[in-house]
Amino acid sequence: MGGQDVADEFLGEYEDVATLDVDDIKRMRWDSVDAAYEFYRRLGMCHGFGVRKGDSGKDCRGNLIRYRFFCNKEGLRDGRHNDRVDRRRAHKPETRTNCEAKLSIYFDKIERCWKVRKVATEHNHDLTPASMVHLIANHREMTDAAKAQIDGLHASGIATSKIVGYMAGMAGGYSLLGFLKKDVYNYADRTRRANISDGDANAAVVYLEGKAGSDPMSVARYSVTKDARLANLIWANGASRVDYQHFGDVLAFDSTYKKNKYKKPLVIFLGSNNHKQTTIFGFGLLFDESVSSYKWMLENLLEVMCMKKPFVVVTDGDKAIIKAVRSVLPDSTHRLCAWHIEKNVTSNVKDAVLRSSFRRWLYVDMEIEEFEMEWERAVAEYDLYDKEWATQMYERRMMWANAYLQGKFCASFRTTSRCEGVNAFVKKFSKTTHTILELVQNLELVVREYRNKDYYSTSTQ
Repeated sequence: MGGQDVADEFLGEYEDVATLDVDDIKRMRWDSVDAAYEFYRRLGMCHGFGVRKGDSGKDCRGNLIRYRFFCNKEGLRDGRHNDRVDRRRAHKPETRTNCEAKLSIYFDKIERCWKVRKVATEHNHDLTPASMVHLIANHREMTDAAKAQIDGLHASGIATSKIVGYMAGMAGGYSLLGFLKKDVYNYADRTRRANISDGDANAAVVYLEGKAGSDPMSVARYSVTKDARLANLIWANGASRVDYQHFGDVLAFDSTYKKNKYKKPLVIFLGSNNHKQTTIFGFGLLFDESVSSYKWMLENLLEVMCMKKPFVVVTDGDKAIIKAVRSVLPDSTHRLCAWHIEKNVTSNVKDAVLRSSFRRWLYVDMEIEEFEMEWERAVAEYDLYDKEWATQMYERRMMWANAYLQGKFCASFRTTSRCEGVNAFVKKFSKTTHTILELVQNLELVVREYRNKDYYSTSTQ
C-alpha cells in the first residue's frame, strides 16, 4: 500500500478532525479532560505529530480547572549532564525542537464542560507523513485481539522476531499494524514476568501443601482466576487450628498489610488465648479488597476450622469486610477494632475535647440514651452535621460504641494495644520486595515468635 493510499485511509478514519481549522477547534466542547486529550491525539494522528499531556491547575477546593496538551516536540532536553566527564551512556538523538503548538483548555463552571482557552497549530518542525504516523509513540496501540494472537503464536513456538512479520502481512502492511516490533518484544517480556510471578505463587502453594508431611493438620486453600493465576489463598498450621477450637469465640482480622511485591492484601486471623496472649489462627492473601474476596476468605476459613463460628468478629471499618461478615456470619456480633477507630478519630478530629469524648464513647460503660444525648450535643457544638466521617461513625455506632456493646465478651480486643502490637510486629517481618513465597516463609517466623512469647509468659509466672 502506498503512502497516498494510507493518507486517504487516515483522512476517512479521522474525517471528523481532518478538516477543522483554528476557529472550529476553538468552538469545541468536551465533557472531560480525557475526551479533550483524545481529540488532540486524533488531531495529531491526522496531521502527523505526536502529543503529550502538560501542566494542569486546580482551584482552592482541589478541583481540576485547566489543562494543557503539547506537541511531543515541545521544550528542550535538559543538557546539564551532556558534558560530564564520567558520563557512561552515549547521547541520545535530540528529538525536541521547542515547538509551541499546543491546546490549552479550561473548565467552564457555568456550562459544566471543558472549553478551549488557546490553540496554536503552527509547528517548527517537519510533520510526519501519514504512512509513518503509526511510528509515533502515543499513536501506537496494541489491541486485545493482537495480544491474544501474539500469545497464541508464542504458544505454538513461533519466535517473536517472526510474529511481527506475519501480523504485518495479515494487516496489509506495517503501517496498518498499529505497533512496532519492539512493542511486541515489550509485551512478550511483560507476559514472561507475569508467568514468573505466577510461578512464584505456585511455589508458595506447593510449599504450603508440602508442610503436610511434617504437620498433617496444616491446611492451605486457594482459588484461581480464569487465566489460571492465583486469586485468593488462606493457610493455617495444625497448632493454630487447635488454638482456634479453644479460643476462636472471638475472631479478629486486619487487612491493612500490603507489604509484598504484588500489593495483595494480607489478612491475619487473630485471637486471645487463656493466658491473655495474642494467638494467630492463620493468614489470608487476597486477590483484591472486594466483597467477593472477603466472602471467599470467611467461607473457607470456617471450613478449615471445622465450621466453628465466632461469637464476636473484630475488624477494621472497611465497607467490603462489613458486607462480607454480614453475609457469612450474620449471627456473630461485629465489632470494629478500637485501634482503627482511634486512628480514624485522630486523623479527622483536631479538637482535643472532642477526641476525648470519642474515647469515652469507645470505652466507658453508659446507657444508650446517655450516648445518644452526648452525640447530639457534640454534633451541634462542633457542627458535624455535614461531616461525612461523623455521619458514617454514627451509622456504625452499634459496632464500636460501648453503650451498644457492653457486656459482650471480646477477649480484650476492646483495647487498642493488641491490634497495634500485631501491626508493628508484622512490619518487622514483611517487606515490599517480598515475593509470595518469601512472605509465607517470613510469616511462619511471626507465628513462631508469638508462640515463644506465650511460652515465655507462662513459664516465668
